[in-house]
Amino acid sequence: MSDSAQQAAAASDLKQVTRATRLKELALKNLFLTCACVAVLAVILIFVFTFWKAIPVITDIGLGEFFGLTWAPTEGRYGILALLAGSGIVTVGSLAIGVPLAVGCAVFLTEIAGKRLAGIVSTAVDLLAGVPSVVYGFFGLVILRPLVAGLTGGLGFGALTVWLVLAIMIVPTITTLTMDALRSIPMGIREASFAMGATRWQTIYKVVLPAAKMGIVNAVVLGMGRAIGETMAVLMVVGNAPVIPGGIASPLSTITSQIALDMGYSSGLHRSALFGMGVVLFIISASLVGIVRAVSSARESGRGRSRHRRAKAADRAVVAGGVNFDHAEAPAEHAPAQMLTADDVTPVTGAVTEAREGSRARIKRLLAEGAKGGGNKNRTNDLMLGVFRAAGIVTTAVLVVIIAFVAVNGLPVMSFDFIFGWPEGVNAEGGIFPTIVSTLYVTALAMLICTPIAVLAAVYLAEYAKQGRLVTFIRYAADTLSSVPSIVMGLFGYAMFVEAMGFGLSMLSAALALALMMMPIVMRTTEEAIRAVPRYIRWGAYGLGATKWQVVSKIVLPSAFPRIATGIVLAIGRAIGETAVVLYTMGQAINLPLTPLDSGRPMTIHLYQLANEGINMQAAYGTALMLMLMILAFNLFARYISRRSASKSKGN
Repeated sequence: MSDSAQQAAAASDLKQVTRATRLKELALKNLFLTCACVAVLAVILIFVFTFWKAIPVITDIGLGEFFGLTWAPTEGRYGILALLAGSGIVTVGSLAIGVPLAVGCAVFLTEIAGKRLAGIVSTAVDLLAGVPSVVYGFFGLVILRPLVAGLTGGLGFGALTVWLVLAIMIVPTITTLTMDALRSIPMGIREASFAMGATRWQTIYKVVLPAAKMGIVNAVVLGMGRAIGETMAVLMVVGNAPVIPGGIASPLSTITSQIALDMGYSSGLHRSALFGMGVVLFIISASLVGIVRAVSSARESGRGRSRHRRAKAADRAVVAGGVNFDHAEAPAEHAPAQMLTADDVTPVTGAVTEAREGSRARIKRLLAEGAKGGGNKNRTNDLMLGVFRAAGIVTTAVLVVIIAFVAVNGLPVMSFDFIFGWPEGVNAEGGIFPTIVSTLYVTALAMLICTPIAVLAAVYLAEYAKQGRLVTFIRYAADTLSSVPSIVMGLFGYAMFVEAMGFGLSMLSAALALALMMMPIVMRTTEEAIRAVPRYIRWGAYGLGATKWQVVSKIVLPSAFPRIATGIVLAIGRAIGETAVVLYTMGQAINLPLTPLDSGRPMTIHLYQLANEGINMQAAYGTALMLMLMILAFNLFARYISRRSASKSKGN
């Protein structure tokens, strides 16, 4: 074969290889896009299935009566206004208690505490976030309710107890997000404030908090979503009276607690009304996500405008500095739109001189005032710093009290027979081994379903996607999916997986619902992990002729694996502590599940049943302790992976 023929054959082979590579890359990109669109599909299906189940009550009684005041299913009255009012009351009250505590704790950790103390309290906040809601409810039922009863003279069920429980629950969320917002403020702004003679409190109040305002609003809105959507903790202490309460000590009910209370025995229009409540909750959650995204967008655009203004100011300074006053001409690279004259520049320089003189006078006045009021300023500074320290101490103390409460009462119950034994009698005696197996089984199954989809979706968003409407909608869907109240996810799981798909009350139905709750967590952490991989590593691989997928699979994902694993472990901890999702998808029968279609009772449901019925409180303490130990172990393992990865990165 001649040289020209060989060259032609080689060129043909290269074209075929290039074409095959392009087709493979296109197929992989479409696969990743499909995985990312699962979040969009899930949000659509949640709304469609819950709304479809709510249609009978809407068409039968109409929206006017549905939003009426009276909830009395036995009389055929399905008004949810009192329940909506109850949800609003407990949310506003919990925010009034939790927001100052959370923001104060965040300020303490970022602006006041030393590095070691901040690390200890931050760990406490993270662990507090991992405590299951049913344990919070158990704590409220056994500890807070009697305290409130002693103060108010009633039974202790009502708004005040719910406020305290929910405030404790939302503090970790708001604290963590507020810390992120405060840490995003450049240190130079603080240093400039200190250089002007401001105290630490004045710097925090006048400079740092206003600069972080948008991020704090974002944190509060997300905390509000958590409070509105909470189910099991509220159910255990609210009193479950579907009326507008007469006072903070009066029993009431919320949308979430009423759904959980009635779903097990409801039918017909009654059940349809419960799904209608789910639709209302879903719309509220989606609206809150929209508000958060709008605030975040405004924050980013504000930063962009600020950078643009600074750039224009710098340009004007360069132009002014380059003006030739003899010829009124700027250098060519900074030429203004029209020629400047000395008459144009003189008013500007005069204004600058006047501003300088005014600034000197103002500084002298401020120094004089500071000299007179220095004592008051220092006293105020000490007082407010003490308030922030108290917020950090209270947050840490709450975790210590909850752990001590469960540990002191649960440790005497812990034994080999309790952990590996089977329940006896009315399931209140004996051990909890089947519930442990059911919990780990459904969590592992959910992880196997969730992880591949979430990781590939994150790969698309981080490596392949271009900013546009589709990507914006995917991110909105993922945020909405993460904020869907667990009881709404349970309703959707019951409607779709248990009934429509025919899986029944089973491990598979519960795992599919849990996978949808875990997916946004894994997606977000994986995307952040991928984006944290330095860009120059990719450039080097591309320079050697690697394809996009080769770079992602051989370099990016292995480099990001520790942080991806951290996100997966955190999602597992969230799934283990979930109650409302599995309440009507997994069943409550105590048995040892062998196949995905078997039913079972998870530990969270077992704890709820024991605490609610009050048959064997010692077994409830032991179950709560075992549940907390499992979740704390997963959270500590996640922190270990994260710190080990960070230390390796510093070492390299």
